[in-house]
Order: sequence, then C-alpha cells, then structure tokens
Amino acid sequence: MATLLSSTSSFDYYNHSLHFLFSPSKLHCPRILVSKLPGLRFRVSSPSKSRVFCESKTQEGQIRRCSPLLEKASLPSNGALASDEWKAVPDIWRSSAEKHGDRVAVVDPYHDSPSTMTYKQLEQEILDFTEGLRVIGVNPEEKVALFADNSCRWLVADQGIMAMGAINVVRGSRSAVEELLHIYNHSESVGLVVDNPEFFNRLAGTFSSKATMRFLVLLWGEKACLSSGETHGVPIFSYKEIIELGRESRVAHIDSHDARQGCKYEIIGSDDIATIVYTSGTTGNPKGVMLTHKNLLHQIENLWDVVPTEAGDRFLSMLPTWHVYERACEYFTFTHGIEQVYTTVRNLKDDLRHYQPQYLISVPLVYETLYRYVLWISSMLINHLRLS
Repeated sequence: MATLLSSTSSFDYYNHSLHFLFSPSKLHCPRILVSKLPGLRFRVSSPSKSRVFCESKTQEGQIRRCSPLLEKASLPSNGALASDEWKAVPDIWRSSAEKHGDRVAVVDPYHDSPSTMTYKQLEQEILDFTEGLRVIGVNPEEKVALFADNSCRWLVADQGIMAMGAINVVRGSRSAVEELLHIYNHSESVGLVVDNPEFFNRLAGTFSSKATMRFLVLLWGEKACLSSGETHGVPIFSYKEIIELGRESRVAHIDSHDARQGCKYEIIGSDDIATIVYTSGTTGNPKGVMLTHKNLLHQIENLWDVVPTEAGDRFLSMLPTWHVYERACEYFTFTHGIEQVYTTVRNLKDDLRHYQPQYLISVPLVYETLYRYVLWISSMLINHLRLS
C-alpha cells in the first residue's frame, strides 16, 4: 500500500587540452571561453575527429570549492579537507553510491529519450555536471537560475550547482515571464539553466533585452530549436556538452599532480547558502528565501522518524521538484536507496497502477481528485453489477 504524504570561475584550471564538439557546418566555441582567457591558443584536429582543442596554462591559486565527501577523491591527498560526514547536501551521493550503487535511483519515462540511472551512475553524472560548470566559468557563491520542471536532469543540475559552491535559484516553467525575469534579476543570477528550447523561446524576447546572461544551458532538446537571433552571442551549452566537458576535465585533474597543486581548495560549509526559493508572489513580487545546506540536511537526517523508507521502495515524484517540501523529501529518500519515478498530472493515474509506489508526496487537492475518481469508478462497478 502506498504511503501518501501531503502539505498545505574561470574557464580552465589545468595545463592540458579540453575538447569542444562542433558540427560539420558550424563550430560551437562560445565567445565567453575566449574573452575570459585572453591568449588562449586554439587548434583544430583532423576532420575525422571533429574536435577543436583549447590550450591554456594552469592558473595559480585558482579557488576550487568542493563538497568534502562527494569530491573526496579529488581533494589533496593529505586529507585535511576531506570528510566522512555530510557537510553539504551533495555529500549524500557519495554515501548512497557506496551503499546502493547498482540499485536503480531514478526512472524518467516521459522525456526524449527516457532515462534510468543507478546510484553509481547518478553520482558520476552529478560530478561531471559540477565540473562542467567550473569549466564554463561558474564561480563559488555565484547564483545560477534553474528554471525547469521535474526530471532526472533537473536533479543533476540542482546538485551540480550546489556541489561546486554556487547557489541555485529555482522556479518551474509555468511561471509568468515577467515573474521569472524578476527572480533572475533580483537574485543577481549570472547564468540560466532551462528545461528546453521551447521554454527558452518564450523567455528569449524579454530576457535578451532586460537580463544579463553569461551562459545558457539546455537540459533537454537541441540548440538548433532555439529562436535565431534571440541570444545575442550568449554561449549556449546542451546538457550533454556540460557533462562531456566535466568528464574530460575531471580525468585531467585527477591525472595531473600539477593541476591539483595549482588550485586553492575550500570546502562548502553547512552554513553556506545552498539555494534560493522564491515565494509565490500572491501579495506582491516574489521574495527570495535563502536556505543553507544545514537547513536541508536537517530534513534529510530527520524525516525517517516520520517516513521509515527501505531500500528498493518506489517513490512517485509529481509535485514541482523545486517545491521545498518535495525537494527535501526527495533528498531524504535517496539516502535510503529508493527508486524515484518521475510522473506528471496527466500520467499519475496510470503510473499509480503501473509502478505501484510505496510513497507519493502531494497536496490535498490531488488526493481529493483521486478520491473522487475512486468513488466514481466504484459507483460504475456497483451499477454494472446491479444491472448484470
């Protein structure tokens, strides 16, 4: 039986080459990468490999802020900064990968393409996204707007932003354009991570003239679907490009003693801000609520007293994932080895039958609607039996 819960930086750290994919017709090498590092040398490899290489010298004293448990393997070998305890929210992924590595962590059936990841795969995806953000120039304590809806890639982006010491500013795609613009500018965000090209096309006209963006990341969809001329030279990255940049940079960092020595390491503290969640704005402009890692870790560490989950339980995610109630509960369940399935309002009834989850987090209106549906089905069956 299901349990129902309700509630009213600079670009390159290393002395090595980083690779950038480009199509046969157009080279995708964002201008930010050139402007941030004057003196970079670019060279194109053989046509068959379809790559362009960007070479730079290691920058001495580069600040690299880390989640101390999640990135323990990449911290200096003396162990002074590493930790075996959760200091930041992304630290939970190291523990979960160790305990539940080959268990399925997320199932995302409604995006193109459908995704399934184990705990080990999810941890690596978060680490790659974290590093990818460092590569494109995101710095610790900068704000990054994450305007997107429930998906496994939302989770990776959310945790990736946190894990490198930046602060994510979250909202869903159904909000009004002017409201999203207010949140972006009021929070002093430096870049934007969005759901897909169609959603950004809705924002583009307003944001291009009234907001300053250092970069744009698409979680889903193709860059070719963006409206032409609306980004005014803003560097655009797909999710897969951020992951690939991060993966290659991580390998180079781990393999290079000089690269590690050239960085100044800091760890994220529990009192550091993790995210800014804006109010609904029903009484005026939305107001930003700053939540620290400690705020969220308290929920993660104590919800088991209310919801005693077990490894292998299934959790159906439907509420907006940036909603702090849904968000804290998701983080908590991931620490206990659950399988999270993303659904939608439209697919909820079918997914309840198909996946038979142990847990569903929602609000009273959803349960009232489901209750009326059950009563209607029951009455139909009773009438059918009476007539037969």
